[in-house]
Amino acid sequence: MASQLIANSLIILANTPILLFISRIFSGFITGATFVILPIFISEITQKNMRTTLGNFFGLSCNMGHLVGKALTNFGFYVVPSISLGCAIIFIGCFLMFPDTPEYLLLRNRGEDAAKSLKFYRGVQKDEPFPEVVASEFDEMKKVISLRNPNAKVTIRDFKAPTTILAIIITFVMTSNINFTGIRLTTSFTATMLKDAGIDVDISLTDNIICVLQVFGCIGTIYIIRWIKVRASFVIFYILSIICFFGAGIQYFLHENGVDMIPYTWSFVSCIVFAVVFPSIAINNLSMNTSSQILPTKIRGSVLGTLNILGLIVAFFTTQYYLYLVDTIGNSMVMCAMGCWCVIAVVFTYFFLPELHNQSYSDIVNSLRSRLPGKFKVTPHPSVTTM
Repeated sequence: MASQLIANSLIILANTPILLFISRIFSGFITGATFVILPIFISEITQKNMRTTLGNFFGLSCNMGHLVGKALTNFGFYVVPSISLGCAIIFIGCFLMFPDTPEYLLLRNRGEDAAKSLKFYRGVQKDEPFPEVVASEFDEMKKVISLRNPNAKVTIRDFKAPTTILAIIITFVMTSNINFTGIRLTTSFTATMLKDAGIDVDISLTDNIICVLQVFGCIGTIYIIRWIKVRASFVIFYILSIICFFGAGIQYFLHENGVDMIPYTWSFVSCIVFAVVFPSIAINNLSMNTSSQILPTKIRGSVLGTLNILGLIVAFFTTQYYLYLVDTIGNSMVMCAMGCWCVIAVVFTYFFLPELHNQSYSDIVNSLRSRLPGKFKVTPHPSVTTM
């Protein structure tokens, strides 16, 4: 968060463009850390039956931040960085009270501190013994962690086991969702997309309505995911996104070829709006949460960090050249391309993604192994099974 303090301070104090560019660099650091460290932190401190739910609250906070950010822009240039600076200070003050995660402390051979940490995150008083459920959780954690050398460095061997390779491939698909389901593009260019549709609507109002829908949609999906679990939620929201992307693509195609779409305004606007909303309220949240649960602890940070850097590079080029791409091939092709990615993703999810809701790490690893081709299923996975 120190980089966020520096970034917002530079915006407030900036008297030359170069300071704004430097501020953007520091903001990039915190963006990467947010999408890598926070999901890992959440997955390591929560009970298995709460990981998916709390992970989705992270996505809700992102959408709420987007909505608040839009609202604050109406109050002047210095309001946004000032409030952001205050939030960062509050966050740092709160976070300093939290101990390191039990898994991390066990990996550093600090068993007593790990026990204190687990008591803190489970609401157990320091001088009280573990309740039976928490004691069982801690024993399982110690048993898993003790099977490998906590001081060992990451080597190529840690990436070679079949279940690890499958976990990395799943993580690649999950981290790619934010770009290829259009979450970054549709959120950044909502007003442009509505304007290109040639529909007589209040673009600013519609954009704000979309932000509100995203927030309430996130709240609703938290309950939906608890009810129908992770895999089914992915499949359902991919299918809904496919319908909206191809629906918007077809109507953009008709509009680009001179068809009067005014009689179909409700359909056109609905497809565009929900093509923005569905991926951001569920697919984005689930993707961030899933990646932090299926990777072994030893390589979790390295893999997520690398793939998020790759994702940010892709995001840079897609956002920079989106308008040029639209002018070249049209909104219809862009929408259909996003729909095609969702088609690929829903097939991949059905066959390869394990169920994560209320599953221990060992259960997830066994589920990954069951999805491997036959000759790989018997191969043990020391790195994954040991977290």
